[in-house]
Amino acid sequence: MEQEPLISVIVTVYNHAPYVERCLRGIAMQKCSYPFEVLVGEDCSPDNSREVIKRLEPELPDNFKIFYREKNLCDGNNEDLIARCRGKYLAICEGDDFWTYDGKLQEQAAFLEAHPDFSATFHHCTVVGADSEPNGEKYPDCLEDEYTFDENFYCTMPGQTSTFMVRREEYLREKGRFLELKQFDAYPEDRRNAFILLVAGRVRVFQEAWSAYRHVSSGGSSYSSRVRINEKYAQNEVLFGRTLVEYARRYGNDEALRAAKRTYYRVLLKWSVGKVRVASLGASVREALRERGGLGYLLGVPRWYLVLGSRALLGRGVTM
Repeated sequence: MEQEPLISVIVTVYNHAPYVERCLRGIAMQKCSYPFEVLVGEDCSPDNSREVIKRLEPELPDNFKIFYREKNLCDGNNEDLIARCRGKYLAICEGDDFWTYDGKLQEQAAFLEAHPDFSATFHHCTVVGADSEPNGEKYPDCLEDEYTFDENFYCTMPGQTSTFMVRREEYLREKGRFLELKQFDAYPEDRRNAFILLVAGRVRVFQEAWSAYRHVSSGGSSYSSRVRINEKYAQNEVLFGRTLVEYARRYGNDEALRAAKRTYYRVLLKWSVGKVRVASLGASVREALRERGGLGYLLGVPRWYLVLGSRALLGRGVTM
């Protein structure tokens, strides 16, 4: 009888022909005492991603399940794979990223098993280019063992998507709650995840780089390669901040609500000056001052620039 998996790993593949072999081999090399399943969704790539996976399939362990889509599902590919997961824990590795440490799954799952008050674990990553070699970029990693709302405010990330392991049911519950309140059209999911996982519990950050995140700034399919800074982007960022506030008000605690408001007023004021604006500076300042502790939200903006500027001078990866 097949053993029920403790961990589910999902891999979405689209136009990843040059990279997907390394991705799958990085998962297959895992030395893990816990049973785990790997669900791979090949989403009708116009390149030869499917042919690469079919060539590899006979070599992959029995816990790999490959789904060759009959038509392109886009976001539905990820959603279908998650719906099929059975594990208590969920990990993700997109088809162009790869894991570099064979004990990644073991260490993350063991920590979560021993610490029920933690909702997730992350680790650091190495940023690589199309050639799979480090490209000199630094990811905005958290340099503390535990991620906090303060670090979230300064746009530090607990880790890139391929570094996380979460409690699957709790993560999906919080994701569903957040999306029910969604006011924006599109915004990076990793930013959402960083906040909702703090609402769900504590977040552990291993300080080792156990994976590689591929960042191809031109010609790639990632969000960062497609983003355009314009009024629509600015509006989405402000509406994302408002969604954070509403979500924290309904499902978080006082700390989460204060953190959400700090972020909201930072982005609102950011887009109240300069060439791209979604509100007048005067109206944004008045809105902040109507809040209890509103002056603190206003002072948080120069503090944000000061802290991130200092970190950049120290050579840390930051997101401005």
